[in-house]
Amino acid sequence: MPPLQPGQTFLNQYHVEEFVTVTPLGELYRATDTRGNKPLALTLLPRLIYENAEALKSLDAESARLRVISGNPHLVPYLGLYQTPTLAFLLEEWIDGPSLVEILDRAPLEIPEVLIYAKSLCTALETLHKQNYLHRKLAPELIRVNKQGEIFLGGIGTARQVGTTVEYGKWGNYPHLYTSPEQLNFQSPTPASDTYALAVLLYQLATGAWINGKSAPKKEEAIKRVHLEVTPPAPVSLNKEIPDHFSRMLLWALRKKPDDRLKSTIELLSSLALAARSSVDEIPLRADPSTRSGQAAAPVTSNLLEGWEFLPLPKSSIIDQNVPPLEDRLVEMTKVKSQRSRLRIGIMSAFIFLMLAGFASLFWFVRPAPVSTIPTPIQFTPFAADYTPPPTYTPLPKPTHPFGGRIAFTCTRGDYNQICMINRDGSGLIQLSDMEASNYYPVFTPDGNALLFASNRKGPFDLYLLIFGEKQLIQITENVGNVVSPDYSPDGRRIVFVNRAGDGPASIWMVNADGLNPHPVYAGPDTIVAVAWSPDGEKIAYAMSVGVPQEYEIFTMNTEGKNHVRISQGLQGIGGSLDWSPDSKSLLIYAGTYSDKNIFKLEVADGAYTQLTDGGNNAGATYSPDGRYIVFNSLRNDDQADLYIMRADGTNQVQLTNHPEPDWGAQWVE
Repeated sequence: MPPLQPGQTFLNQYHVEEFVTVTPLGELYRATDTRGNKPLALTLLPRLIYENAEALKSLDAESARLRVISGNPHLVPYLGLYQTPTLAFLLEEWIDGPSLVEILDRAPLEIPEVLIYAKSLCTALETLHKQNYLHRKLAPELIRVNKQGEIFLGGIGTARQVGTTVEYGKWGNYPHLYTSPEQLNFQSPTPASDTYALAVLLYQLATGAWINGKSAPKKEEAIKRVHLEVTPPAPVSLNKEIPDHFSRMLLWALRKKPDDRLKSTIELLSSLALAARSSVDEIPLRADPSTRSGQAAAPVTSNLLEGWEFLPLPKSSIIDQNVPPLEDRLVEMTKVKSQRSRLRIGIMSAFIFLMLAGFASLFWFVRPAPVSTIPTPIQFTPFAADYTPPPTYTPLPKPTHPFGGRIAFTCTRGDYNQICMINRDGSGLIQLSDMEASNYYPVFTPDGNALLFASNRKGPFDLYLLIFGEKQLIQITENVGNVVSPDYSPDGRRIVFVNRAGDGPASIWMVNADGLNPHPVYAGPDTIVAVAWSPDGEKIAYAMSVGVPQEYEIFTMNTEGKNHVRISQGLQGIGGSLDWSPDSKSLLIYAGTYSDKNIFKLEVADGAYTQLTDGGNNAGATYSPDGRYIVFNSLRNDDQADLYIMRADGTNQVQLTNHPEPDWGAQWVE
C-alpha cells in the first residue's frame, strides 16, 4: 500500500488525489494545489532521504536554480522541495497524459516516431548539461506526453552538478534499469551517463525489448550484470525495419566506458537523424496527434492519445436562486444580523483562478534599501464616472454579536475547500458551503452583513457575494482573469484584488462593489500574490516576488497605483498573506525558514518588525476589528492545520478549531 493515501492534505495546500507509480526519485502521486485548483506531481522522497539531514540540505540548496532551469519547453516545471515534520516531497507541474511507460507497452515504434522522442528528450537534457547539471535518474515514468503530443521530461528536482560524488545508496524500490555502468560502480557521472540512460530508452522504443534483447530481469543483480558486462544485441537484429547505421549509433551510445560513448545528447541526436537519412530540423517538435497526408505524424502516440482519459475540467455548480445549498445553511445566522436593503450588483463574466499564495519551499532575501520605487506601467482609471452606487447605500453600524464576533475561514472538507464560520470562543461552528467546488479567501463587507469569496462553482474562479440577511448569493466578476486575495475599501465601494490576466505576472486590479468597471491598477515587475486595503483608506499593501518564484517582499502604494514603497527589510522567507492593523500603522505577515514560519508585526513607517509567535509553523494572521486579538493558522498540533487566537502582543495563544483537515485563511468581523 502506498505510504500516502488519497484525501491527505499537506501544508494546508497540497491535496493527494491518487498514487501513480514508483519512480527512481520516490513514489509519485497526482495532487491538487487547493489554492489554485491546479494538478501537481508530488514525489514522496524515500525515508532514506527525508531522514538524512545532509541529503535534504543538498536538495534544498539546488532548488532555486533548478526552478529557473526548468523553463525549457521540454522540461516539466519544477516547483521545489517541501517538508513537513514527518516527510519530504518534490513538487512539479502535472503533465496530463500518458507516460513513456504506456508508449513502451506499444513498442516498437517506427523510426520517425522514435526520433521525435529523441529530439524532445535530447533538447531537455542538453538544457541541463549546458547549466552543468546532470539528470542522473532518467526513466520512462518521468516522461509524459500531453494532449497536444508535446513530450516532457520530469524529475529534475534531484539533478546535480557535474562532479558531484555524494550518493546515498538506492533511493527506493525502483530497479536500476536506466543507470549507467559508472553510476553502478559509484563513479562520478558525466553527461555521457545521461546519454547512456537515454539510449536505453530509445533502444526500447525502437525494438520493443530491453537492452538484453528481451524483457528486463526482475532481480537487481541480473540488471546490474547486463549494464556492466553484457553487450546489447544489435537493434536491427530485433527489428528489421531499423536502419543498420541507426542500430550502430544506439550501440555506440551504450558502450560500457563513458569515454567510448557518444559524448553528448546533441551528438546522439545528430547521429541518429543522419542514420535515418533525415536532419534534426526536419524532426517534428512533438508527437502531433493531427494527421498529415492522411497519416498521423506519430501513429502509436496519436492512437494512445485518442483513447486516453484526460482529467476533466473543474466541476461546476449551477446556482439555484430559489433554494441554493449554500444559503440554506444560514437561517440561524440571520437571527443576529441587521436587515439591510438589497444591493444591486451587476454580474460580469468568468474568472480562471490561479492561486499563487501558499507555503514556499526555501526563502532568501537581501536586505533592501529602506525605500524602493517601482515603475508604474498601468495608470489608474478613475472609477467615479462609471460607479453605480446602490440606491440605499448608507453604512450601518457594525452589529454586535455574542462572544465578541465571528470568524470566517477556508475549511478543507473532503475533496474541496469550503467556507466555514465560527464564534471567537470556538462555539457556533457552521459550514456555509458544501458542494463539489472549492471556495477561498472569505472577506466580510465593512458592515459585516455579507461575505465576499472566490469560488469555482461554475468552472473557473469568480468572486461571489453572500448577503446574510437576504439569503442572496450574487456573482460579482466574470471573464477578467485569474483572481486571488480580494479586499474591500473601508467605505465598501470598491474591491481590490490580485489578478493574472493572460500570460503575464499577476497584478493588482480593482472593481466597483456592484461589479462594474473592473480595471488594472498596477502591474509590477514580478508576481503579486496578496493585497490589503488600509483601514484609513489611504494605502494598499501588497506582497510581491522579487525574482524567485514564491518568495515575497512587502510593499505599499497609494490607491491610484502610485508611490510604491518597499516596507520589509531583512526578514527571510516572507509568505503570501498580510493584514493591516486597525490604526493603519502596521501589518501582520508571516516569515521564517521553511516549515518554521512565525507571525510578525511589521511597522509601515520604518520596516521594523516584532516577532509574535515562536514555533508551530504559523501563517495567515489577521487582526480583530478592535486590534486586541489576532487569529492565525498553525501546524503545531501533529501537523494538523487549525486556527488559533492570541492577544495582539502574541501572548495567550489558544486553539480555536480542531479538525483533521486544514482550517486556514481566517477573517474576523465584530
